[in-house]
Parts: sequence; structure tokens; C-alpha cells
Amino acid sequence: PASPANAANAALQKEIADIKKSNDKFTYWIGLIFSDVANQAAVDQINAWGKLKGIKVDPVLVNQNNTNAQITAALAAGTMPDAFDAGSGLMLQLGAKNLLNVQDLVDGLIRKNGALNPAAAASNLASYAGKGLGVPYGVNGNLINRRLDLIPSKKAPATWDELLSQANAAMPSGGGMGFNTGNVGDAEAIFGAQLLGYGGRIADNAGKLCTLDSKGTRDFLTWVKKAYDSGAYATDSTNSDGAWDNNKYLGGKTAIIANPGSVYTTLLNGSATWEKNPTLAKNTGFSALPGGPVMRVAPSDFVVRLISKTTKYPELSKDLINYLMQKPQIQAYYRAAIYGPAFAGYNTFTFWRKSVDPARAGLYELAMFGVTGRYPDVNNTAIAEFASGFGISKMVQRYLFDKVSMDKAIDEAQASCAAIYKKY
Repeated sequence: PASPANAANAALQKEIADIKKSNDKFTYWIGLIFSDVANQAAVDQINAWGKLKGIKVDPVLVNQNNTNAQITAALAAGTMPDAFDAGSGLMLQLGAKNLLNVQDLVDGLIRKNGALNPAAAASNLASYAGKGLGVPYGVNGNLINRRLDLIPSKKAPATWDELLSQANAAMPSGGGMGFNTGNVGDAEAIFGAQLLGYGGRIADNAGKLCTLDSKGTRDFLTWVKKAYDSGAYATDSTNSDGAWDNNKYLGGKTAIIANPGSVYTTLLNGSATWEKNPTLAKNTGFSALPGGPVMRVAPSDFVVRLISKTTKYPELSKDLINYLMQKPQIQAYYRAAIYGPAFAGYNTFTFWRKSVDPARAGLYELAMFGVTGRYPDVNNTAIAEFASGFGISKMVQRYLFDKVSMDKAIDEAQASCAAIYKKY
């Protein structure tokens, strides 16, 4: 009988022949990030792979704030891409019903590139619901970016209170804390870290029951209200633009943001919208997210490459992902992207050194030491659904902008969260 490798190669060759015969295009949805260089690198690499295979390809850049909605629409219409980039939360929600198992591809990459780095290793645990459903290609998480030329204190803020004081000292007229309060991933991530810092939790230790209604949640909302009343939030912070905070900082309109590294990349290299700004790059300090009185966390997540179960080209999909994960390709992408290394074999790239690139050094540390998944909550489908619906952000919005009582805002969020957890 044919060996597995020979059988897979035969299947790949058949798919190449089929796609050529049908004059079809292989479609890949790329997760658009705030780095023109990285986005173009991904497009160029997929085009290069298509040329190697002699097939037509269609690399499509998709704004990551819209990925969930576009995938939902594609599922309903039967127009799913062959493969695509996503966050781990969407992977959990799609599940084995909609995604091809790629554990063989993950295992092969581990053999070639070494173990997954700690912040991505959770994806390969037997207890993880998403095991085998995607290939981690980077570690994502926020670093505090702060204007050293405007903030009187050069000390990195260790607490959210210290960060608030620095933001208001840097911009006394308001808007010094450039955090989004709308329905975007940036807002949900920062609010989530603050909620933990003040002792709140989304669910119990077993990951079965929603526990949002707590003293910790009330302490968190009290702090957010204090920050809002002080003027630290910008007046236009309630929006659905994932690049809003980046543009605020690049335009000199705020003093502190949380960002994975795309802003620093833009300061060094420029973009279609912004010119290089080496002065602001030099005046930018980086540090881990602060903590509250109960906990300090450095939340991280892994981004994944997924294959649609409906694809007619599963072997081509695996071949492309394997191509993108090879060192020459991933090094060129990491150099301009906003992710830390997923596999240990990528740790030797020189731009992870602080002396070479302080932002990417921070991302490397996040990949090695950041808390994984939804720590201390169980990283399951329920919490992924709650986060994708911006559950914490909506609770904050009800309290700050709709002027409902704190109890009512929490009651509504608890009810919504409990209903989600009950489903699973």
C-alpha cells in the first residue's frame, strides 16, 4: 500500500489537476492588520505559492473586525474561502462541524520547528476544544505604548490608577487614554484585563457557569467610571473602528494606547496613510499591561490558519499553510507584523531582541510568558461567544453612555452571559 506521504502527494497532484481543469481559483482570506508591509507580504507569498503550483489564487484581505460577520455570511451562502486566518475564538465557535482537522500539519511543523511556544501551546492540549482545528501562526497581545515626551513620569505604569494619572498628566484637557469603548476587539481585550485586575470573572473555575455579577465587576465599573469622568477617554472613543486608537496615537492626539506593535512598525516604516516618524518612535515607551488591586495579567492569544470543511482542495490548503509557515516566509511576515513567534524554531530571528526592535521584543516575551487563552477562565466555546459579542464592552456602554444603573448594566450582562453558558 502507498505510504501516507505518497498518498497525500497523489491527492495534492490530483487537486492541482482538478483546479487547473476547472479554471477555478484557490481562495484564501488574510487577516488584515495595521501594517501595509505585512499585509503585502502575505499577499505576495500566496501569489508566489500559486505560481509554484501553476494555479490561480485569490488572496483576499479581510478586516479582522469583520471576519466573524463575513464568515457567518459565507457559511449561510455556501461561499466559504478554501482557507483563512482567524482568532482562536472564532475557531472554537466554528468547531469540527465547519473546519477540517489539521493535526497532522501541526505535528509536522512541531517536528520541523520545535515545540509551540508557551502562549500558543494551549492550542495543542488534549483538553482544548479546538485541538487540531487550526495551525497557530502567531501570538497576539497588547503592550502599553506611551508618550515619554509628554508623561512627566518615565516609570512604566504598574497599576491602572498609575496609567490613568499618567494619561491625565500628559493631556490635562482630556483624551490622554486612547482606549476604545466601542464594539471592537481592542475594547473587549482591555476591559477584560481590567475586569480581572479588579477581581471580576466571567465564569467559574469549571467554565460552566457565568459569574459576572460580583463585587469585582462592580469595582471594575467604578474604576472605568472614574476614568471616564476624569476626561481620560476621548470623546469619540465609542466607535467600531479597530484602527481608531492607532491613528489617534500616530496623529499625536493621545498619550497612551495598547497595541501589539503595528503602531511602532508604522512609525519606523510609514504606511499608505502615515509618513515615517522616527522622533515619535524614539519617544515611545513600551510596557506590559498594568494590573488592579487583585491581579495583573498579560493576556495573549494565538492566531490560527484554518481550512474550511467545504473546500474542494484540502491538500492544497495544507500545502499553502505549510508553505507560509516555512522560515523564509514567516520571518518576512513577522518582521513587519504584530505577532510574537508561535514555534520555538522561530525564536532565533534577531528582531525579537530589545536592542533591535523593542516592540517585537515585547511580543516575544508575551509569547514566552504571557498568560494563555482566557486565563483564569476556561478557554471554551461559551467564553469565545461572549467575547465575540462584546459582552463586557456592552455592559460598560450601558453604564457610561446609556446611564442605566450599575446594577442594571451588570444584571443585563449576567443574563446574556448565563444564557450563552447554558447552551454549552
